[in-house]
Amino acid sequence: MAKPGITTDEIDKVVYQEIVSRGAYPSPLNYCGFPKSLCSSINEIICHGIPDARPLQYGDVVSFDVSCFVGGVHGDNCGTVIVGDNGDDAKDNKFSEVVSADRIERSQLLVKAAREALAAGIEVCRPGACLTDVGAAIHQVCDRYGYDTVREYRGHGIASEFHCAPFVKHFRNNDKLKLQPGMIFTIEPMVTENKADNVLWEDGWTVATKDGGRAAQFEDTVLITDTGVEILTLPS
Repeated sequence: MAKPGITTDEIDKVVYQEIVSRGAYPSPLNYCGFPKSLCSSINEIICHGIPDARPLQYGDVVSFDVSCFVGGVHGDNCGTVIVGDNGDDAKDNKFSEVVSADRIERSQLLVKAAREALAAGIEVCRPGACLTDVGAAIHQVCDRYGYDTVREYRGHGIASEFHCAPFVKHFRNNDKLKLQPGMIFTIEPMVTENKADNVLWEDGWTVATKDGGRAAQFEDTVLITDTGVEILTLPS
């Protein structure tokens, strides 16, 4: 759906209809006053962007954070796309005449790093591991790419409550809380191409990089099992 010309407000309406048609409810809607059914964060927006009437443009880096409540529990996940990107090399991309090949390549690399950061964080999850292991694994990926990872906004416990302990830091830290079977939480690293210093907009929700650098985010909800970890938000 994320094509040039469509608005995030239009996408929000479709997401709302898809969720309620399945007997669920969009968790963000009216949560602490949030006005929409999903978060859409474009380019320099790190997280909690509010869908609006701005048409998406070729080359926009957009994170869609979708959560729903069904059967008494919440599920939370996020992914990032590049508007108009067909996944080919920059020189073969259909929108290379609109967006420079260099910008396409940098966008693709940022999204790739964010996806790998999430995978690295999930990979270390198992009974007996510590939350510090998750943060260290994510931070290592960011270092490898020369990117930064946001400190202020973190993963969280989730089940009947939308946000609860444990809170998961996506950077090197000293949180020695040990993971135990039955724990359910999100891992949701926010990766920035420059420094992760950020500002909160006057709307009280939108978080943007201070220097205007772009951000990408991937998120899954995971369950610690007796032998490892299960991703609960994989497509069915």
